[in-house]
Amino acid sequence: MTAEISGDRGVEWVQLWDGRRWPGRVRNGLPEFRFGQAPSGLSTRRQLRERGLSPGGQEPFARLTWKRDRRFAWLYVDDKAKAKRTPSDKQLAAVNKALAARKVCAECGPVEQFVRTTDQLCGDCHAAGVTPTAGGTAGWRTVQAWQDDATADDAGDTDDGDDTGGEAAEQDKATAAADRAAAALALTEARLSTADAGADAAHRDEQLARWHADDESARAAERAAAERADSNYHADWDERGVA
Repeated sequence: MTAEISGDRGVEWVQLWDGRRWPGRVRNGLPEFRFGQAPSGLSTRRQLRERGLSPGGQEPFARLTWKRDRRFAWLYVDDKAKAKRTPSDKQLAAVNKALAARKVCAECGPVEQFVRTTDQLCGDCHAAGVTPTAGGTAGWRTVQAWQDDATADDAGDTDDGDDTGGEAAEQDKATAAADRAAAALALTEARLSTADAGADAAHRDEQLARWHADDESARAAERAAAERADSNYHADWDERGVA
């Protein structure tokens, strides 16, 4: 990138990609233009996005600066921009499936929020101290697959077949997974109840300790007041005896 300084005012001219010369400056090997002074044919990433375009892998040609060079944006050549890629239905379905898989707890099954990535547990199970069992999430996925197959059979979307043995095996797997999930859910509820009971007991003990401390403080204040009154009484009698 070349730059020339010409004229009495010392204007710096920048050589553009199409052979034109435009007033600006070169910094770190890239042309730089102030806000509102960039040449035509250059756009920021946001401007390209508004027109349904993307840089298309090209490197930035220049920088657009404002607020005394504290803010800047990259400028790209419009002729090298390409149309934005739109995701297909299969790609969107894959993304939705991946997001749905992140909302399956390893113990209690589908939840509303995303599960932890370390142990695949939801917030409630993690707070209750649940240890994930092997195959917990897989069991819930088996149940979901079996329900999907049953829905498809009811709608008549699948062909009738004689593979009753395979269906029975799948149903047995689903039943076992459902039983395991129900047991895990009951265990989670029991642990949550135990945790709540422990928290209530700790709160009750703390409140009782606070009450005892307040009672002791009140008794100490009463004893101090009684001692002061007794001391004043004896001092009064001593003064009368001296008089």
